[in-house]
Amino acid sequence: MVYSRGVVVERGFGVDLAALATYRGAASGLAGEVGAIGTSTLAGTTSLAAGSFGAIGDEVGLGAAFQQAARAQVDGVAAAAEGLDAFATAVSDTATAYREQEARNSADFTRAYQV
Repeated sequence: MVYSRGVVVERGFGVDLAALATYRGAASGLAGEVGAIGTSTLAGTTSLAAGSFGAIGDEVGLGAAFQQAARAQVDGVAAAAEGLDAFATAVSDTATAYREQEARNSADFTRAYQV
């Protein structure tokens, strides 16, 4: 079948650019919420007063171990938020790259059609 110029032929796959933009916004916002809520919720757990677990707890290092575990949780939440934000940025970059590729392909086809 011969198609006239300007007719869109659906073959292969398509990319829903609006969905990518929506995801970027939602994931970025979620990353901010995870970081803020997680950090504020866990913030107090990283600083225990001496003797919080009694003299024996201080002697065996229970307080220090608890603080180390709490710090790991805070760091984990921050890393998860950063990772989600980086993924959202990558989705946005993918949409941009797809638009650019489509523009190049369109220009290439236009040039080829004019020859």
